[in-house]
Amino acid sequence: MGDRDATSELIPPPPPPLNAPQYGVSQPISMEPPTAAELELTKSLEFELQAKGVYESEQELEIRLEVLRRINALVKAWVKYVSVEKGLPPDQVERAGGKLFTFGSYRLGVYTRGADIDSLCVAPRHVERSDFFSSFFQMLKEDSNVTELHAVEEAFVPLIKLRYNGIELDILFARLALKEVGENQRLDDDGLLRNLDEKSIRSLNGCRVADEILKSIPNQKTFTIALRAVKLWAKNHSIYSNSLGFLGGISWAILVARTCQLYPNATPATIIEKFFLVFGTWDWPHPVFLKDSDTQSKRADIIVLNDLVWDPRNRVQDRYHLMPIITPAYPEQNSTFNVTKSTRHIITNEFRDGLQTMFEIVSGDKTWHNLLEEVNFFSRYRHFICLICATEDDEDHLVFSSLVESKIRHLISFFENNSCVNLCHICPRQFKPLASCDVGVDYKNPVVTLWFVGLDLNKSMKKNIDLTLEIQQFSDVVLKSAGSTKSYKSTMIVRPFYVKRSDLGKWIAKDDLMRGRNYARHRSSVVNISSINQKEIAGDKSRNIMLKVDDLENGDVPNASVQITSTSQPSSPSRKSDEKDVSPSDPLCIPNLLHSVSTPNLEGFNTCNLIVSVCFGSLFSFSKLAYLYSGATGDKQSASQLPIENATLSNPTGLMNAENGSSSASSTPSQSSDLQQQQESRKRKGFFSPPTMLNQTLLAAAAEAAAANATSHLPAATMSTSNEQQQQPQIKRPKFNYLSAPQNGTVH
Repeated sequence: MGDRDATSELIPPPPPPLNAPQYGVSQPISMEPPTAAELELTKSLEFELQAKGVYESEQELEIRLEVLRRINALVKAWVKYVSVEKGLPPDQVERAGGKLFTFGSYRLGVYTRGADIDSLCVAPRHVERSDFFSSFFQMLKEDSNVTELHAVEEAFVPLIKLRYNGIELDILFARLALKEVGENQRLDDDGLLRNLDEKSIRSLNGCRVADEILKSIPNQKTFTIALRAVKLWAKNHSIYSNSLGFLGGISWAILVARTCQLYPNATPATIIEKFFLVFGTWDWPHPVFLKDSDTQSKRADIIVLNDLVWDPRNRVQDRYHLMPIITPAYPEQNSTFNVTKSTRHIITNEFRDGLQTMFEIVSGDKTWHNLLEEVNFFSRYRHFICLICATEDDEDHLVFSSLVESKIRHLISFFENNSCVNLCHICPRQFKPLASCDVGVDYKNPVVTLWFVGLDLNKSMKKNIDLTLEIQQFSDVVLKSAGSTKSYKSTMIVRPFYVKRSDLGKWIAKDDLMRGRNYARHRSSVVNISSINQKEIAGDKSRNIMLKVDDLENGDVPNASVQITSTSQPSSPSRKSDEKDVSPSDPLCIPNLLHSVSTPNLEGFNTCNLIVSVCFGSLFSFSKLAYLYSGATGDKQSASQLPIENATLSNPTGLMNAENGSSSASSTPSQSSDLQQQQESRKRKGFFSPPTMLNQTLLAAAAEAAAANATSHLPAATMSTSNEQQQQPQIKRPKFNYLSAPQNGTVH
């Protein structure tokens, strides 16, 4: 990206100076100012965001402000009412105060048209949580401007949901250990957390995290533009939902903020490119931090809260988090504890596809519309589980549908343990069924919501596919949770149905079915997401849900069927661990380079370490990003400097020839045979095939130029190689180490 010519792209810039300002847990990767081309690309990005209706008009913004003013006034009036009811003196009643805070996308300045407002009601110590869900709820109920009002008192973070003059709000509650909450009350003081109940601490966390994020970024305007684009991209690719196992708004904000810390002078367009580069190669489950979290020694006076801090060294449950993104406010917690194996795989694949698209935007082959346009969810998969949530009336439905949605992530986890399922993807959108659709309830005019789970089924399975156990486990979770609430009724029903893609038109409207562009279909880079071996499972007609799969290789299943009968003890198939992933040392794991000449930046490469293989991820874009094995290490403790993307290639002639699957270096017949066997093995396991075209002249020129530049900075001992090494070149896996600190100013 930029005005630099092709030759200068091959020469990486020097690392940032040792005295460069540090944002977050490490020094920045690049301090380069933006180029004219990058500024122009940012203008086109803002134009595209405007065209997609991301920004609200001044009139719409004024409506939001008026709603917040009215709710804030209602909070103050309610606190006074509770103070009088509890017999406080008149002067203390007047000073009791109360205040409404905002957090989430609204506080960060990235709210979109029609988005809800996350807010927090803060009250003094004599106002209890039970008052919030009784008298305050009643005050809202009596307000004629309020609609769709319901309380979610049993949630992990209890809240009240409503619409006020058409604006959707989520209101949390926190009680501070203070006599009064004035208009100038701030929430960033850790001392406020003393003597608070855990629910109040969780509720306060949203506001405190938003404030810490804004403090941690070098340029707020750059951050907000980039975050708007990333959130729109995530929503349009069906990977935006914390409750369903993807990333929520705070998680996306932390990732974009971390990218801004690494490139503090970059434009929003460059931040988006680096966002996909950094997190498309991140070595999960290494955590992402915005600031050093090792500060517990400063909080000995509130040591009880240290048990809430995310710490895999001392908390066993934290060791099983798959994609930890840590909030910057104390107590630091993982904002992505709902992520499952399937959702992490889907998210990281989307990161890599996004990086590929960014390379093409930079080269002028595509526009921002190609990155930000909506992708049709139903074009991704051929098999679906339709979850039906039905109740008798709207009021019951608001409560029960929220409960069911909060439990769907458990169904995803259950499916992941089935050897028949490679991958499962829940669509975050909710759907309404066609009027002609029979949802299987025994009362008239039910209120119904549908969710669809896309399934990537194991193609080696030629027998019946049994999902009974997983469905039964999910039903048990929902019924147990619903049964513990006072509002549960026997007419509240959740039911799963198997649906082929060709039958989706019987369930939902055509506009919903055809919405967005078709998904660019790639073969999965993971054979099976479950931890079990592929094994034939005999059919059993007594099981609830059975998918008859005759030929998964040829598209839709021609004879797929669902048998629904009653069974009390469904049996489960035997399970064992699956095959290990292909070793990174496998020559077929080497990233194959596109014949495209798009040349992204190489900011931050340390010239002392740079060797030819660093060109894989930066001088060329990847035709199949499943080959992107380079991993960025997770954030750890503060580092004085941040060497990045260190890699080693002993001989550039060892690069793979993608035309014939052989090495360009001389190889023996036995080596060629082994290579063919490895390639066939990878094909059977579902990995991408190598591209069929590769510009060998361009590749050789780039490798030679980069090798000459790299070796000129290497010590003599590093440059020398034995004859055996020259004859048998070995390609080592590139390492993107974002946090290793050099010793005495020298990179090792």
